[in-house]
Amino acid sequence: QKNDETEPLWSALLNNNSNGNKLPENIVFLHDESKGTGKEVSGDGLSTDPQFVTSSSFGRKAVGFAGGIKPSNVKFVAESALRACAASNGNSFWIDMESGVRTTLLHPDGTKEDIFDLAKCYGCIDLVCES
Repeated sequence: QKNDETEPLWSALLNNNSNGNKLPENIVFLHDESKGTGKEVSGDGLSTDPQFVTSSSFGRKAVGFAGGIKPSNVKFVAESALRACAASNGNSFWIDMESGVRTTLLHPDGTKEDIFDLAKCYGCIDLVCES
């Protein structure tokens, strides 16, 4: 998760990379300034910095994006992520969703249960596949 709080970790990885070493193929940066809180990235504010794209030996150049993604904005975010990925010389991206695909159930006894909502996930898949 790349954000201002994790800067010491990711900057050390990038410094090692700048010394002629390649990032390990199993490291892929996830841009998430929301820091897991579900706060939306405003506008087209996704990172396009190519140093955060991880290359693999089979040609994949990947990067991840997160931050307030939910069914109501997933299509816009996926389109923005596609542009940001291309602008950073990447060729594949992924999005991370957590709070945006959760639902709070209210049980008859008044207790609440926070669940990962597969219906919302399938809805997001359908929306993105329409693009």
